[in-house]
Amino acid sequence: MYAVSKTALLGLVKGLAAELGPQGIRVTGLAPGIVPTKLSSYLVQSPELAQQQADATYLKRLGTPEDMAATVAFLASGDAAYVTGETLVVAGGMPSKL
Repeated sequence: MYAVSKTALLGLVKGLAAELGPQGIRVTGLAPGIVPTKLSSYLVQSPELAQQQADATYLKRLGTPEDMAATVAFLASGDAAYVTGETLVVAGGMPSKL
């Protein structure tokens, strides 16, 4: 179910961007890597598990809420004025399955 819902969200971003683009409305998505939060706590419940997850990234660290917020700020800014219909993977280089 998780994979199906992720795929549906990717399609929703593409579909809404096509539909709303002529009105000047941009639609983008964010696909975060592992960020230690309540939702992902089972993936980082011990220092060893957290280190395994960090080691799976090219940057050798987990993401932070600030990493995700900075990406959202970029996508909402004028600097991303020509970005629509895309889902940006922000995962420290962890191999993406999107």
